[in-house]
Amino acid sequence: MDEKSADNEEPIIIIIYASAATQRMKPNELSDLLGKARAFNSSQNITGMLIYHDGSFLQILEGPENAVLPLIKKIQKDPRHQKFKLLLKKNVDTREFGEWSMGFVDTTGMAKTMEGFIDYATRFHAALDDEGIARKVLSNFKEGEWRSYVD
Repeated sequence: MDEKSADNEEPIIIIIYASAATQRMKPNELSDLLGKARAFNSSQNITGMLIYHDGSFLQILEGPENAVLPLIKKIQKDPRHQKFKLLLKKNVDTREFGEWSMGFVDTTGMAKTMEGFIDYATRFHAALDDEGIARKVLSNFKEGEWRSYVD
């Protein structure tokens, strides 16, 4: 899916949220969650990215409002999530993450392998409360030096 104007589709909404896992997720649990999310998102024309770090989620979802809003409600009710915080809800003309049905990175334990990660890890927790920082963190994985870590 290309990053494109919404001229040929329904209006696009972007939502950024943060939440905490009720318990730390194992790699196989994250992989299962990711597989299901990608299949669902693809079927609903939803794109975005999910970052999992040490028991916390930071996610951007973008797509038709009638698909994204019910998904957010489902996530809020998901027993694997707690402390859900909506950071941004905005209608836009262009997708930011249109190339991914769900870009994903698990940054837990990456401090020694990612150059500059220590600074990021400190900012990650701030991103859970600040939309501007959250967008910068997500953007660093989309366009920056950490893009190669995204699955």
